[in-house]
Amino acid sequence: MRRRLPALVLTAALATVAGCSGGGAEESTTEPGSTGDASVCVGGDLPTLTDGVLTVGTSVPYEPWYVGEDPTTGEGFESALVYAVAEHLGYDHDQVIWETVTFEQIIAPSIKPFDFAAYQTTITPERAEVVDFSTPYLDTLQGLVVQETGAYGAATTLAELEGARVGVTAGQTSMPIAEAAWGDAVELVPFDDAGLAMQAMTNDQIDAVVMDVNQAVAASTVYFPDSAVIGTLPEAGQTAQIGFVLDLGSDLTGCVSAAVDALQGDGTLAELSTQWLRTDDIPALS
Repeated sequence: MRRRLPALVLTAALATVAGCSGGGAEESTTEPGSTGDASVCVGGDLPTLTDGVLTVGTSVPYEPWYVGEDPTTGEGFESALVYAVAEHLGYDHDQVIWETVTFEQIIAPSIKPFDFAAYQTTITPERAEVVDFSTPYLDTLQGLVVQETGAYGAATTLAELEGARVGVTAGQTSMPIAEAAWGDAVELVPFDDAGLAMQAMTNDQIDAVVMDVNQAVAASTVYFPDSAVIGTLPEAGQTAQIGFVLDLGSDLTGCVSAAVDALQGDGTLAELSTQWLRTDDIPALS
């Protein structure tokens, strides 16, 4: 039996555009990772909630971000990234503990029960007013999913979808990005979450689905294997970026950002993306 794809809580740019709502395409006036004092980044001895331990917040785990229901395995893009960050900061695997929270807790203007959260949270100016973000660890685009053997399975351009019924998640940036891509050439059908849209496509109620391309790959390979990601939509405004979330003004923001920067510089982020997200070869639709 196929598993239902969880709601996309990939917030703001994924959830205005869900794991969520915000303004992902706006240019941020707050520099992610700019707060905090990097001088306190003493290996394994940071001012964390619990001495000698990194507490990481996340919500319901699902692929490709986490594999299975246990985030401690180090499998999945964000699970593996968290342990890479922890190692850079001087913490062993068993010095990382996970706190289950809701997405609303992650982005709310309140004291957090974690040192930082890893849950596909899009950086937006509105959110940056009430929480800190690390340096972005992922840029994300919107992918187009179709039935592999359906009428649009061989499409390579946006124009070939003319007249199609395309599912999008209401209130997320997939809607304005799809509107910018097609205008009135397709019928955009709103759904409460991407899983419902994918199920509707499986039932031939719609022809295609627009969602975050990373989640789209997982949807087509894990949850709905008769579907395929045929490409990404053109960007509409600034590229959405995902970062770790910390308390506003956290002393750890600079340290976590420095770790992300180092993992970017040594190629670790690219390696993890290739291994877990598998979006390297997806073409851009024109």
